[in-house]
Amino acid sequence: MHRTAIGIGLLLIVAGGFLLIQGTQLLVPLAETTGLTTHYVQENVILPPTLFNVPSSNYTFTSASLSGNSEVTGSLQVASGRQVAFYVMDEGNFSLWQQGRPSVVLLAQPLAMMYNFTFSPSTTGTYFFIFDNQDNGARSVIFSLNSIENVTVLSPFVQYAGFELLIIGVALCYLGVKIGKKEAPPPPTPAPEIIGWKCKFCGTVNEDYNAQFCSNCNRSRE
Repeated sequence: MHRTAIGIGLLLIVAGGFLLIQGTQLLVPLAETTGLTTHYVQENVILPPTLFNVPSSNYTFTSASLSGNSEVTGSLQVASGRQVAFYVMDEGNFSLWQQGRPSVVLLAQPLAMMYNFTFSPSTTGTYFFIFDNQDNGARSVIFSLNSIENVTVLSPFVQYAGFELLIIGVALCYLGVKIGKKEAPPPPTPAPEIIGWKCKFCGTVNEDYNAQFCSNCNRSRE
């Protein structure tokens, strides 16, 4: 019994240490199936409403580091009812676009005056938001950017599973040691003392120590 408790305790200690090192995200699939998770949508401000001045026949841009597992929303408004072209590109394609080479545009609005958009980055990286003004006269653009992420929160029971396993493992080991001490075999019982005398001829033990003859074979004890 005590060896089983110690063995299970050691396994739990190893499992708890592994979870503390690797993180409890390993338990997310199990937590999902047992209803031990909470889901909510979190909106993060990447760029608050900011004013950009776009020179005539030129462009202005801003950039942001975006996560590949998020949804990005944004809006732009051009002052005085004017228009600009709006593009979204990743870092590699923006570099090609600046060089006048063929590039891939993730999102394009050639005539944007008031424009709200949503897109999901395919990979984590830096993305560029370009305001292109090909008309005479400068443009003023108010631009904002937010990210929306689906967040999964583990219940405290799962979140602190590593500590819980360690505590239970240590408790089982301690219990196993205590039980082992209680189950220690008793000391051997000393052999009872022989009362009387033993006949050297037949081996019979005669209870009367003062008897001179064996009660079995009647021979003298001398």
